[in-house]
Amino acid sequence: MNIFLSYTIGVTIAVLILYVIGLILAPFKPDSIKNEHFECGLPASSSKPKKANFNFFVYAVMFIAADMTGLFFTLFVYAHSKHSMIIASLFAIVMATGITIAMKEYKDAQNS
Repeated sequence: MNIFLSYTIGVTIAVLILYVIGLILAPFKPDSIKNEHFECGLPASSSKPKKANFNFFVYAVMFIAADMTGLFFTLFVYAHSKHSMIIASLFAIVMATGITIAMKEYKDAQNS
């Protein structure tokens, strides 16, 4: 538990240091344009809306799955017990199977 606690504290301190450095170095120059409400994009050039690209959604979901897998593996590596290694192995198998099935279905959807 000691290694996990020091890892957690180290990551927290690193994030806070990076946040403070960003606050110190980032320019703060508000003007009238920056303080106005932001409208998303230019006015529509036609009355028919464009279809959204599904590839961006799939990419985002796969990134989140890979990111969470890395997080859970990091937690299981520092546990140092046989039970946690079994859970990590099962988690890896489930994630690999899920990602493989998702990519196969995505590839099949692209071909049809």
